Amino acid sequence: MTVPAEVREHWREARVSARADGLVPALTLLVRALSPGASPRGPRGHAVLPKELLEEFAAMEAEDARREQQAEQGTGAGDGATGDGHERRRLSEFSELKESRDDDGPVPGLAVLRPGEGDADAVAGSVSPSASRDWSTGLAWLRLGVSERLRDASIAYLALRQVEGTSLLMQQMVKGALADVLIEHLEIEGFLDDLADGIDRVAVPLGPRPPIDERELTRLQAQITRADRTLLRLLGAHGFTAEGPGMTAHASELLADVYCGGTTEADA
Repeated sequence: MTVPAEVREHWREARVSARADGLVPALTLLVRALSPGASPRGPRGHAVLPKELLEEFAAMEAEDARREQQAEQGTGAGDGATGDGHERRRLSEFSELKESRDDDGPVPGLAVLRPGEGDADAVAGSVSPSASRDWSTGLAWLRLGVSERLRDASIAYLALRQVEGTSLLMQQMVKGALADVLIEHLEIEGFLDDLADGIDRVAVPLGPRPPIDERELTRLQAQITRADRTLLRLLGAHGFTAEGPGMTAHASELLADVYCGGTTEADA
């Protein structure tokens, strides 16, 4: 099955945005591109969303409900009092949900929704298999960008830290660990590029890639998580302080857990 060109472009844009701007702006971009008007749900019905999209989705849902009611009644806008009431109610519900999630997200700007929360018709695993694969693959691109951003931040931080007058970045063990992470990133990038280009370099060197194997995506997610954890260990305590990058890495791992069934291979 060939992936549409616009979907492949959204994948790559998510990676670029994640590396340049961070996880929340990139996730906002990806949700609007691949799941417009509805929160994407994981197989267990959970969702991780940018908070700014909550009210946006509420307004869309309320407007759809009003139009459906007007169509059923065969009347104009003048008879839409009930629809207006539904719109106000849904907007109020989403506003309360957004406020209740102010301290609930893994990083500022993110909200974690439980099954059935936020969407009136939210159902676990309700998206089509192809849309689910597009979303899961897009998350891998996004998480690669987040991991590359973490690598950039780690290099900058370690370059400024010194031990006995020498930058930590010049220590052999640190350089070796960073090299390992770079190799991981290049391997992930190569696989995702082949996926986006529709080519399986190993099985079918010059032909289209077969359908996406969910196990491959799970392996990729675990590989990204493994790279992130290596970088956080290099940063020591700084990686887990409030101003450090640990919370963003945790949020990235949470995305994989919610939508792709976890990254348990990273613990192996």
